[in-house]
Amino acid sequence: MDIAVLGSGASGTHGLLRTISELRDRRTPFDDPIRITVIDRDEQFHSGIPYGHRSGRSSLLISALESFLPDRERSDFISWLEARRQEMLDWARDDRTPDSSLATLMERDWILRHEDAVRAGGWDDLYLPRRLYGQYLSELVERTLEDARGLVEVDFVHADVNEVTSDGSGGVHLRERDGEGGIPFELHAHSVLLAIGSPPVRTLDVSAAERPSTDDLLDMGLVADIHTPDIEHVIERIRGRLEKLPVEKRRILLIGGNADALEFLLASHRLRQDTGARLFILSSRGRPHYWHHDRPGERASTPILDRLFATAEAGTLLRARDLHEAVRAELSAAMTQRNVNSTIAALITAVGSSLRYMDDFELYSMATDHGVAISDLLRRAGGDSLDFLTDGINDGSITCIPGRFREAEVREDMLFASVDQLPGAAPGPSDETSPTNAQDSQDHGYAVIVNGTGFERVTDTRSPLLRQMLGSGTVRASASRTGLSLDEKFQAAPGVFVLGPLIAGHHHGKSAYWHIESVARIIQLAGAVADSLVTETLVKRSMSAYLPAS
Repeated sequence: MDIAVLGSGASGTHGLLRTISELRDRRTPFDDPIRITVIDRDEQFHSGIPYGHRSGRSSLLISALESFLPDRERSDFISWLEARRQEMLDWARDDRTPDSSLATLMERDWILRHEDAVRAGGWDDLYLPRRLYGQYLSELVERTLEDARGLVEVDFVHADVNEVTSDGSGGVHLRERDGEGGIPFELHAHSVLLAIGSPPVRTLDVSAAERPSTDDLLDMGLVADIHTPDIEHVIERIRGRLEKLPVEKRRILLIGGNADALEFLLASHRLRQDTGARLFILSSRGRPHYWHHDRPGERASTPILDRLFATAEAGTLLRARDLHEAVRAELSAAMTQRNVNSTIAALITAVGSSLRYMDDFELYSMATDHGVAISDLLRRAGGDSLDFLTDGINDGSITCIPGRFREAEVREDMLFASVDQLPGAAPGPSDETSPTNAQDSQDHGYAVIVNGTGFERVTDTRSPLLRQMLGSGTVRASASRTGLSLDEKFQAAPGVFVLGPLIAGHHHGKSAYWHIESVARIIQLAGAVADSLVTETLVKRSMSAYLPAS
């Protein structure tokens, strides 16, 4: 192959689209098409975990559409949504399952909740069902390939590649090795786009005599990953376990406050209503500060950061550490003043513009250390999941617990969690929980424990492919340990170009990258990566044309 695209989620798909666009713009002089193979181990292309079958029909985007996509891409996606608007409204009105794919992409309940906005075409403010975007990407790839017929030839292959090596002359070998040493799949390419997404989720420490299968874990009440095999399967296995227990034992512990935690909160809403289960959410300081809706009339206030930027404008170097400390102080003040959401929005904008005041060392510090910490402080959440959270807290079906999960133990068919209290984690007068609730919850045990703690670091990962590439020296981890070390062309190794979350920890020029999971950011970077990849591939293909046949 000329190009192999390893991974077919948002990163791989946007990388493929931009690569084809680059090839069309350059009008390559070759008589035969550029050959591209897209490889993914999942049964579904163009979606990855967030936008395909492993996320449920109830799963929503983590941001409103207005900030999910850049202007041009958002306009095209809205046109696609508009073409399906009447079908959504008809479905909401008469409850007849549509003949199209809509019924597999979203829930009717979502339309009922947002019927007025859908009718008015108010898409920008909505947290849309994720699978809609996955279907849109699939159709976009199909149209793009049709338009590029004769220029590119693209194959789509299901394989679990677990070995990537350089061939010594700039090309790359990709292999799937099975447990018996066989090689059911092998491919050689001039260039590879490595777009495999984030590493696997972190594991929970649970005492067990042996390592059970995924379904065995679910049957004992442990959800190690809400997307394995898919969230709808997970919800049904939880339902089966809860229904075997008396109501007083139907207690679920959700650990963490990231996007997966919000997705589970939303996906389990109907399950909890049907079974009467109570949900306990364990996070470092109780209810995360970003798990609140905007308060009426709140306005951002960032005096500390304003002074820091004024000093930078006057010519003083902006240090990453000072920026981090300023963001932390502003957020702390916002929590007291109860204007957290508006302040976070202002801080995100400010951090994005801060890089121009930094030198190379400070940019390195942002990419490898302080940028990651700042992103953890400035998380945002919104939409339907927060509505359900607030309602559950108000009616007593949801309780937030401050603390950090240490381990769980299985006793008498229930799971008992050990939780460490953190310094300063005692809830204030406005919090919805108390240490008494936390201790009471641990003593009674849980029917189900759900892992929502986030992804592993690259250096700690269980991913066979990343472990092989790092262990063989083919690639190196970035200094932040959240991505791979890259050159200015986004290469992790000769011929291996990276797009997506594994860019984290990279910096060059006046740019620094510490968190590359949003689709808008992936689209922004896809152009630069595709430019480098296409340039390299065309050079190699030209050279190979003059090599003697072996």
